Amino acid sequence: MSRNPLIEAIHAARYDLETSAAHDQAAFRRKLDDLVAQAIIQSNSKVAPRQVLDILYDDYKEFRRMKRKQEWPKLRQ
Repeated sequence: MSRNPLIEAIHAARYDLETSAAHDQAAFRRKLDDLVAQAIIQSNSKVAPRQVLDILYDDYKEFRRMKRKQEWPKLRQ
């Protein structure tokens, strides 16, 4: 998994968007879009935001798996 803070933030924002209540999704979508735009600017690339998310998808799946695994102990309490 990536250790780049910006990529980690993108993964966290994507996870928050996926797991948030419907009334919170607009704010999480904006945060994700802002982070992806920041990554595009920092890399001096002309890639589309959707492509960035596609490129990071496999890494994101691992991030999501880790987050869910961290939540397991909380469910047992």
